[in-house]
Amino acid sequence: MRIYCSLFILLFSASMLSSQVVNTEKLRLEDSHKALGGEAALTFGMARNKAGQTLSLGSRLRLELSKGNSRWMFLGAYNRTQFNKVDVPGSAPKNFTNNGFAHLRYNYRINDFITWEAFSQGQFDEIQQLDRRLLAGTGPRIRLLRTDSSHLYVGCLYMYENEVSYNEFEDFPREENLLYDHRISTYFSGAYSLNNYFTINLVVYYQPKLTQWEDYRISSETSLSVQLSKTLSFNTYFQLIYDAKPPVPVPNTMYVLRNGLSVSF
Repeated sequence: MRIYCSLFILLFSASMLSSQVVNTEKLRLEDSHKALGGEAALTFGMARNKAGQTLSLGSRLRLELSKGNSRWMFLGAYNRTQFNKVDVPGSAPKNFTNNGFAHLRYNYRINDFITWEAFSQGQFDEIQQLDRRLLAGTGPRIRLLRTDSSHLYVGCLYMYENEVSYNEFEDFPREENLLYDHRISTYFSGAYSLNNYFTINLVVYYQPKLTQWEDYRISSETSLSVQLSKTLSFNTYFQLIYDAKPPVPVPNTMYVLRNGLSVSF
């Protein structure tokens, strides 16, 4: 089952990066007793045909270190996809994807039910017209349920946000927007596994602005894995993102739906 989960994370990690709410829940190590662990991935792709040439680059790093009641987690990723019309001399390449983030989190387990968290994060997303977003926050993570087949967690953290985005229109100079916000970042994380044949994971983030509650973001991610045979699994992933008041003219609602098969050897 761990092979299936690893394949699933590698297949869909790029879709996480397209959002402006980074999901760190699905990248935590499952084995809480493991002192040091992590994974790294690097991908490169190139295609050329009549339409033009496409180049893609992706990288991801996850590290976790546990000692006593303390745990450190670092996540980092970068994705870029570029298209160029090779039959048009002098044409400028166009980016379809250009984003990245780095996330550092510290957890201190107070008891079996309460863990105190502190984190910092930096990210950018050219397609969403986000030059940079710097975050820092702290708060409790509470375990509601944990069994051999399921778990439920809820977190409620204070979060400070510094963001630089921009408006860019043809024939007009670039206009930057600078924001300093105080938000509450709450999340609900749950998972259920039935005899290793059916596994579902759900994470929901809600991040309202403290001084303006109608300015909020919601992000939800649902992943489903069904084992069809000893070596074959069917995977479904759905992500929904809603920003009530984006600072630049981008869509309020974005979503990703992916289906696929994974094979273990």
